[in-house]
Amino acid sequence: MPTEPLPEYRVRLPKDLVADLARHAASLPDWQLTDGLLSSSTSVAYRRTLTGLPHSADFAATCDRLLNALKGDGFAVLELADLLNAVDTEADGLRAVTALVSLIATPLRAFNAWPLWKPLGTNLAIDPMRATGSGYNPMHLDIVNSTWPPDYSALLCVRPDPKGQGHSLVSQIRRAVERLGYTDAELLTHPRYEDGSFYDLTGVGEELNPFPLIDGHSPLGGFVRFTAKMLADADPDDPYTKAARALERELVIGQRRFLLGRGDMLIVNQHLCCHGREALGDGQEGIPEDERRLLLQIFMRRTEAVT
Repeated sequence: MPTEPLPEYRVRLPKDLVADLARHAASLPDWQLTDGLLSSSTSVAYRRTLTGLPHSADFAATCDRLLNALKGDGFAVLELADLLNAVDTEADGLRAVTALVSLIATPLRAFNAWPLWKPLGTNLAIDPMRATGSGYNPMHLDIVNSTWPPDYSALLCVRPDPKGQGHSLVSQIRRAVERLGYTDAELLTHPRYEDGSFYDLTGVGEELNPFPLIDGHSPLGGFVRFTAKMLADADPDDPYTKAARALERELVIGQRRFLLGRGDMLIVNQHLCCHGREALGDGQEGIPEDERRLLLQIFMRRTEAVT
């Protein structure tokens, strides 16, 4: 029976690339950071190993096309379960994945209080609307309240929801803006929106509160700084709230949904695409904590600046 073709956005590593990466994983150096970014010495060491491997250039080119094409969807899902299964330890696996994504862009630790790969578990004691709870996590860009949000946000699924829920959501935000009426789009260019606090961050510029949703820069240089969380307590009759809600509706109309399995890594180009998550399955309290859904989050920064 023929194998069903992968969706366009999914990238499966060739078996020989998986084998080569697994063989080199233990000898890859531990990462070092400089101002939150993967250090140049670590990047050079990773690239020296990976660029000599078969298919690595094709992998990088495929990711570049999926993530950065202006008319594309701005996201990709890397299938890395075979790689995680092939290495000897979890640490080896995470080094191999870090080296792999460094072919796409430079890994960034934006939150100083967290490691490079920030764990996003399922903590039932916190607000269920937050990403680490079990409830719906609405469409958003990460770190919208900064002058320079990460170029890419990525989520590596270590454990999927045992209840089979928690679908990931993505939506091409530039297309959503294009579908807006002139009045709503013009209002979104005004610095009238705010989101949360800004502290202990590196590599994302300065705090930007209030901010415009549409900053007027080029698609790969600027951002549409949308997060539905900022609308939770907003005045529903305010024209700026209405304009943001109009954008939210267009994002929902254009959204795509899919489940992340073990080893799947969702990468979103934040200049083109936003993401969210549906609620996890009922009965999370009955699942042992070490069996609940677990993601590892990492940010990435393009090497070259685009204005």
